[in-house]
Amino acid sequence: MKIALHYSFQVAEGERSERVMADGLEDIAWADRNGFSAVVFAEHHFMEDGWIPRPMILAASAAAVTKNIRVGTDITVLTLHHPVALAEEAAAIDNLSNGRFILGVGLGWMPNEYAGFGVPYKERAAIYERSIGHVRRLLAGETVSDTTGHHRFENARIRPMPVNPTGIPLWMGAVKDIALPRVARLADAWVMWPGASLAELGRQQKLLLAARTAAGLPRPKEQPFRREAFVAETDAKAWSLYAEGLRHEYGHVYRSLHPTYPANDSIDNLRRWGENMFVVGSPATVAAQLAQYEDELGATECLVRCQLPTVPREAVCEALQGFGEVIRILARRN
Repeated sequence: MKIALHYSFQVAEGERSERVMADGLEDIAWADRNGFSAVVFAEHHFMEDGWIPRPMILAASAAAVTKNIRVGTDITVLTLHHPVALAEEAAAIDNLSNGRFILGVGLGWMPNEYAGFGVPYKERAAIYERSIGHVRRLLAGETVSDTTGHHRFENARIRPMPVNPTGIPLWMGAVKDIALPRVARLADAWVMWPGASLAELGRQQKLLLAARTAAGLPRPKEQPFRREAFVAETDAKAWSLYAEGLRHEYGHVYRSLHPTYPANDSIDNLRRWGENMFVVGSPATVAAQLAQYEDELGATECLVRCQLPTVPREAVCEALQGFGEVIRILARRN
């Protein structure tokens, strides 16, 4: 089990985006020297908390301050972007990082983002699949045209090509069961989403693997998964430091996806509600929880998000140190 970092760089009132990003890049450089496997960046638009809208720029920045870990997106909302531009950016970052780039894409779920970019929300699935095909072909060196789709272009052929001759790994996010057959057909890996329990992820994984078998495809080589995760000296301390960030994220940003979120979101109630979703506690507690995902799902890499609005800077640093211990504990299992 590998541990990777996941960032959205949101800010609370009184925090500044430039400071949070600078701190994050400093932490990423530290993680590169201390056994972490990757860093990925998420995308949303028009968010009051400053959620980063351009994860490719942050991935390029991370590539410039690291030498070992993979860098990438989880996820970029592919449908909002011109596929030729996205393929060019992916290839450029792959060269900048000497072949360490991961392209994670997803469909997104916020209608206002589609409206802001002039992309028809009701046509998003068709545009998404079409764009995935274009990006795949462009990164393989083909000359590609599309004169009838939403994004129209002729005779596009990108340069430079990706460093790795086998291409850039394409990860895909998906939340709903209906999306899993598409992921099974088109992705190199499904990034399991953070808002589902271990049992729910296991149920969805069976659907995805069945779809891959039906399509004559093998089990994916990688099984990444996203968790809201935090480490401190004790379980109680970890929860006290991280709870307010979880309230912001699940009580506000993701509230529409989680109708059972408790009206009284005290730490005790938050712990009970998120018992099988959030991975929060001491290094030993967190390592034991992550080991379950490895044992039950064959999970290969956990993408953890320590930095959330209101979580103190010094606590994030402590959490990263704690995850270093988690990495050492998990390594002893193998």
